[in-house]
Amino acid sequence: MDIFKVGVVGGGAMGSGLAALIARKGVPVVVKEILPELAEQAQERIYGKFKGWCDRGKISESQLNQFRAMVSVTYRWEDCKDVDLLIEAVSEKMDVKKKVFSDADKFLPPHVVFASNTSALSISEMAESVSDARKPQVVGLHFFNPPTQMPLVELIATAKASEEALGAVADFAANTLGKTVIRVKECPGFLVNRLLMPYLNEATVLLMETKLTPEQIDAEAKNFGWPMGPFTLLDMLGLDVAAEVADILQRGYGERAKFSPILRKLVDLKRFGVKSGAGFYGDDVPSVIDIILENYPDSRSKDVSAADGFRRMMAGLVNEAVLALEEGVASAEDIELGCLYGIGFPLAREGPLHWAQKNGLLAKPIFGDSGW
Repeated sequence: MDIFKVGVVGGGAMGSGLAALIARKGVPVVVKEILPELAEQAQERIYGKFKGWCDRGKISESQLNQFRAMVSVTYRWEDCKDVDLLIEAVSEKMDVKKKVFSDADKFLPPHVVFASNTSALSISEMAESVSDARKPQVVGLHFFNPPTQMPLVELIATAKASEEALGAVADFAANTLGKTVIRVKECPGFLVNRLLMPYLNEATVLLMETKLTPEQIDAEAKNFGWPMGPFTLLDMLGLDVAAEVADILQRGYGERAKFSPILRKLVDLKRFGVKSGAGFYGDDVPSVIDIILENYPDSRSKDVSAADGFRRMMAGLVNEAVLALEEGVASAEDIELGCLYGIGFPLAREGPLHWAQKNGLLAKPIFGDSGW
């Protein structure tokens, strides 16, 4: 099947970014909101992206007008009837996503593929909200934020997803949108978040247990080649979002996915990161070290070097990568691509499995002498 027109449900930051990306690639897109005023706000948000590109010289005035013509906004399902692919980009709440799919199932033709942009929630559970005939048409299509810039997309297959639907969506994401697509078997957190969370969690454990500071740990990560340290990354992602994903992973994987309590404490203090003005870092607020010492007075007693602490963080990431490979969640190549293009693993190190193999950390080699 071919995808000639796309519907995007939700016109917030992710939804408007997806709509702008799709329109820029020459594909008509309709953005569905629940109220007329929200639809208008979504249109303004998308048009603002186009104008920003034009102002920076990335597109011409004529291209700006062409992209605008590709976008329509609505609050009615009837205006989405001619789409071939529907991508939901609403809030990360299962009941909200299931209602979107349930409502859409009543209005849209049988051939339309439903895709969820969730970063961690169960696609199979969402698919329970549609008719049996539609279930093979439900997939996960996880774009990374901002979707106009990030090159990776996770394509998540449920047990009931058809190869026709998966193939059509993979072709669209790769050949029309120009994304690097990795195929992932459904599991809590899918692939990239599942691998990233042990690395980030161990950083918070180090902060709780040792005398290391966020600055020291971040500096060690940057020395390794990461574009930013774990605490800078968490502040950018949003600690509230990270806590939601952490809860999903803990429900799925138990104690080994349990985050240290400082993450939840900062969320309770409304320190969500960059978007709230403070997270692990912040000006004119108590330092995270002071918060730990005040609330957990018996912590931060161990002497550990930044280098040894960082090795612990990397061990968590590598262990999870090996588990994902053994469980058939993704191929070794897709695991490496997911880390390189989804979380910024240093390109020079080729991916966590390559890095672990070159450093003698694997029980048996995964890649031959020629690498890939």
